[in-house]
Amino acid sequence: MKKLDAKMLEELSESEYKELVAVYCRLSDLKTSITQMHDDYVTQATPPELNKVQAIRLIVDEVFDDLDRYLRPECDPDSAYRTVEREE
Repeated sequence: MKKLDAKMLEELSESEYKELVAVYCRLSDLKTSITQMHDDYVTQATPPELNKVQAIRLIVDEVFDDLDRYLRPECDPDSAYRTVEREE
């Protein structure tokens, strides 16, 4: 693999930073939803509604899929996700 020049490295860093911000925002939404669900249960002994649980599951799935796409090649190099090299 060729060395990354400064411009390519900057673009890669910006892309990864944007992905990190997006994941952070979704995790913040997830934390808010879980906290609200917990507080409702503690104060009113109300079990969570199915639509709220489904929404939380969707957020978790999206966050995991995004992180998996970026981190699997580093954590599990033999996985199906391969880094793609450009043909020159």
